Amino acid sequence: MEGLASLSTIDFVIIALYFIVIIAVGFLGAKFAKTKEDYLVAGRRLSFPLFFGCMAAMALGGGSTVGSAELGYNFGFGGIWLNLSIGIGLILAGFLVTSKLSKLRALSVNEVVEKSYGPLARIFSSVLTLIYTLALSVTQVLAIGTVIHGVLGVDPTLSMVAGGGIVIVYTFVGGMWSVTMTDIVQFVVKTIGVVILAPIFCIAAAGGWDALVSAVPQGYMDPTNMGFDRSFAYVVLYVPGLIIGQDIWQRIFTAKSEKVAKSGTILAGIYSILYAFATVIIGMSVFALLPNLSNTGDAFVIGVATFLPEGVRGIILAAAMAAAMSVSSGTILASSTVLYNDVYVRFINNKPTKMHEVNVTRVCALIIGVIVMVCALWINDVLAGIDISYGYLSGAVFVPLVASFILKRFSPKAGLVSLAVGGIVVTVCFITLGTSSSIPTVAGMLSGLVSYALVNAIDKKNRINSPLDDEELEKQLAEMEAADVEAK
Repeated sequence: MEGLASLSTIDFVIIALYFIVIIAVGFLGAKFAKTKEDYLVAGRRLSFPLFFGCMAAMALGGGSTVGSAELGYNFGFGGIWLNLSIGIGLILAGFLVTSKLSKLRALSVNEVVEKSYGPLARIFSSVLTLIYTLALSVTQVLAIGTVIHGVLGVDPTLSMVAGGGIVIVYTFVGGMWSVTMTDIVQFVVKTIGVVILAPIFCIAAAGGWDALVSAVPQGYMDPTNMGFDRSFAYVVLYVPGLIIGQDIWQRIFTAKSEKVAKSGTILAGIYSILYAFATVIIGMSVFALLPNLSNTGDAFVIGVATFLPEGVRGIILAAAMAAAMSVSSGTILASSTVLYNDVYVRFINNKPTKMHEVNVTRVCALIIGVIVMVCALWINDVLAGIDISYGYLSGAVFVPLVASFILKRFSPKAGLVSLAVGGIVVTVCFITLGTSSSIPTVAGMLSGLVSYALVNAIDKKNRINSPLDDEELEKQLAEMEAADVEAK
């Protein structure tokens, strides 16, 4: 690696300390994981500072750091659309779904699907959600491997196994409490490293802002430089995906109140937009100084290792690892939640004991971790992994799920048909057109919308009142609270 020789002993010590702290904090979280709800949703009691930090850390991972810097290197400000779309998606999620989700007390997206469209729809949704969370987890392990390989110069496979293995272990041990505690550390590290220090030092290394602007092609200052098709693809992938993502919803379920869920999610969206500009500026600065990189995916690591002062390099490279690890832990836990809640409890044992619940959720997390590691060693493209994960979620699940939030009455068959049609269309388009096109997602959404509307129009006599209507949710919440009081 071109930047490896620039790392000092201080940088390596900082990175080593970061890993030690993360492992220690992750194991500390195991003390709080005493029940299923502790393990999967941190007991639903996170206050605003914890909730906001965790949501921001989880939403912005390795793709948002390494991948966004690569886009900045290749397209300048045209590369902001990856993280800008994440920010917009979080802000919309904060306004559109947090209020209702905080009243549901569910564990997965698919529980909500079943409330509206029945058990078979839940099966379809579970498969698609599992594809999404698994693909996103794989993406983050790849990003972890990219950063560790760039920092230490060791074999990429070993880098993925080491970094991904740490995440899998602490997620397995402590669940959402371990993920929460490590995410707070990671949020602080990457805010200091990526959002504040890296852009400042990269611009300075390029000779100042005016020198940077002069050194890059003129089109790099244009937010449309990446082209409409690719920019639109990120919007279509991320905005719907962030509104209904299992990983996002599972975070929302951890908030102690509706107010915390809403304000924390919206603020995390604003933070994501700031992150978009910071990472793109890093990539642009590296282009100005090293315009002929053989692998533009290394832009972030090489730029940091080459042009930043010692000590600062260690902080920022640790921050890049933090970004990937925080999302990876969240998506691995989201995958294991789907496996536990929508497969094990639904089809194998619908009344596990409290101790059995925690043990099985841990086993599910371990199984998912092994699957993610195997897939990461097989797929070696960070941005392709993102396209696949969000393609299925946005293309197949978005339309029926959002319809259940918006419509007062609908046919359950409409959601079932829409899920099936959208999933099939996305799969066929991926096979025939590849993963880099926005067509699979758009085609999935349009076909799902058309099929939903047709079935809903034809099947008028079987329409039901939406279980997600505000009055119905208030009734359900009152019943659950009464049951809790009685149990105590």
